[in-house]
Amino acid sequence: MKIISIIFFIVLLAPVYSVFAEEMNVGKIYWKNEITSPNSFAKIIVEDDDMNKKEYPNFADKFTIVVWSDSSPERIEVELVETGVYSGIFTGKIFVSDSQSEGKKLFANPGDFIYALYVDSTIPQADASSEIIAATVVKIRGEDMSKHLEEIDPSMRTNQQTLVPGWVKSNAGWWADGTITDGEFLSGIQFLIKDGIITVPPTTVSSEASDNVPGWVKSNAGWWADGTITDGEFVDGIQHLIKSGLVSISIKAEPEQITFTKSQNTDSKLAALQAELEKCSEITTAYKRIDCEKPIKKAITLHTYKIDAKQFDLGPITYYWLGVGSEGNEFEISPTGQAILSIRILAENTSSEIVSLNCTSPQICSYDIWDGTKAFKYSGMDFTSGQIALNPGDTREFNILFGPNIGYGGTKFEYDSSKDYVFRISESWGNGEIPLNLNEN
Repeated sequence: MKIISIIFFIVLLAPVYSVFAEEMNVGKIYWKNEITSPNSFAKIIVEDDDMNKKEYPNFADKFTIVVWSDSSPERIEVELVETGVYSGIFTGKIFVSDSQSEGKKLFANPGDFIYALYVDSTIPQADASSEIIAATVVKIRGEDMSKHLEEIDPSMRTNQQTLVPGWVKSNAGWWADGTITDGEFLSGIQFLIKDGIITVPPTTVSSEASDNVPGWVKSNAGWWADGTITDGEFVDGIQHLIKSGLVSISIKAEPEQITFTKSQNTDSKLAALQAELEKCSEITTAYKRIDCEKPIKKAITLHTYKIDAKQFDLGPITYYWLGVGSEGNEFEISPTGQAILSIRILAENTSSEIVSLNCTSPQICSYDIWDGTKAFKYSGMDFTSGQIALNPGDTREFNILFGPNIGYGGTKFEYDSSKDYVFRISESWGNGEIPLNLNEN
């Protein structure tokens, strides 16, 4: 038997049966990471079902919070946008800079604490308001940050074990009472990994696989959903699913980072760009080095796509796609029979005007999969605030995942080998289709 350490992320993506909170609750605010690197973006998350606005039922909601640091106490406003129309989870980010604060950049020295304040004005205690603060510490290069974390007020620290959104527990309850199937539950936790919510300790994987979910695991999910048992007790059930082989999780030793595909072809232009990028590493000031690297990396990415990818011109945007089987473009059928398709495409604005790519929710999105008779809506995507704005000459990679139904107008992706599938584009400025050729994979 083999012992493996697994960081397990649960995002249960299933139809949403309860749209708005039935009663008011105290919101939560936390940083995605308790330790933040200098000259990088720090992500802030607020969970509050009460901030779903009934007067705007078809759109993601948004509001502002304030952030500041020890070295820059003047507060900066940050806009948080709901991750889905009814998710009740709001995210935003601030750039942590080693230079002065400006616009959406916050100055912070290594070792500084950075604070985010959310004022929950919806709590039911005599119309009072509640100020909730979360803190992260800026990393000091080469130093163990444990002692710095211990200096943070415990009420301001991110605790992934207790920050489980209410809608996740609702889905566990629906699985327990049979509203969603075992396959939908298992597919969601296995393939639709989004944010770190529950940590599963090291688990021994048995050589004897199982095909059935034990009744006690499903009962645990129901008890966890209604608060009868703790997160830790529920994790015991998830560990059992891993041990029995019903759930397999990819192991990642390090967080995902943006990568740039290297072309198999070599040419003088690519070599010149790589030489320019190497020169940037000689710059000692971090933000100046980033400013140097950014346009060159974009140029390398575009050049690589132009060498290897199929090109699709549609109005002001040219799309480059490397095909299924390339990095970020994968197609597979899960052990539960769920078809999973990942699409990664580069878009280039070849016009002289600013152009936006639009995808707000599965129901309101300019991109889907079409099999000739049926449209399949996404299960996950990385359009910030539902839109990607491209200036003239700009490029941007974007990712869209098709699989289990997440609600919000979504659909379950279904594969039929007798059909031909295309990635369909339906923007206001043009319509087009990219053949996927799934039958060849």
